[in-house]
Amino acid sequence: MQINATKHKLSAGEIVYGTSLDDCFHPEMALLLKTVGFDFFFVDTEHSAADYPVIQSLCRVAKGAALTPLVRVTDSHAHLITRALDIGAMGVIVPHVHSPKITAGIVRAVKFPPEGCRGYGLRSTVTDFCSRPATEELESCNRQTMTVIQIECEAGLNRVEEIARVPGVDALFIGPYDLTLSMGIVGQFEHPRFWKAVARVLQACSRAGIAGGLQTSSLAMLRRARECGARLLMYANDTSVLLEGYRAAMRELKGTHAGAPEQVTPPRHRAGAIGSKGGAGSS
Repeated sequence: MQINATKHKLSAGEIVYGTSLDDCFHPEMALLLKTVGFDFFFVDTEHSAADYPVIQSLCRVAKGAALTPLVRVTDSHAHLITRALDIGAMGVIVPHVHSPKITAGIVRAVKFPPEGCRGYGLRSTVTDFCSRPATEELESCNRQTMTVIQIECEAGLNRVEEIARVPGVDALFIGPYDLTLSMGIVGQFEHPRFWKAVARVLQACSRAGIAGGLQTSSLAMLRRARECGARLLMYANDTSVLLEGYRAAMRELKGTHAGAPEQVTPPRHRAGAIGSKGGAGSS
């Protein structure tokens, strides 16, 4: 399996930057994300309609560009995890995790024996058509594949120290909206209880020697999380970036007269111009 640069950076204590694809699944998106400087992205199958052939194409292009493709699966079921890995994902993000027992089961699904129970199904999207002994390929996959666990409910938060210590976990990923929803303060990202929860997750990660992080479209919130020790920083998603980019452009284009709608003056027709009255082409 190809070297997972994102996993190696995290292991070395570095910060990595990513985003998610929720609607824009054309393979060219992988090259675009690499060009602007992201380390990784994840395809969201929990809340989006991405299908396996599309994910496989994205993974193929991403790996060719030395960008780490991950998949957020719908749940912690083993068949969802192994299917995502078999079509080329270099790691999985698993939501709804609230105990070390569930976490250990996820790691077993990600890893081949003797570290886990993943079944052999290494296709060309994993091996890149390289012919190597099976034992070498399996060991490589176990080394390079990332396991990212989402902490997004109070039950998971209450056991986060145990979850972080499960062998084979590479990072914990805070789900801000779901976490604040479970805490009864949905969307209140300035609330002291939210940041206390963030600090607890990041401290658990630091003690366990793994990375922690979150995803948000707020750059200020990402910077604050980074100052608190977050090293897995995910900015927004494809749709929100497009929406805000176009909104900002239209605000600027339409706001040239102190917020008043711009008045467009039609061009004057020149005598003899095509389509002008009395000129060539007129009726």
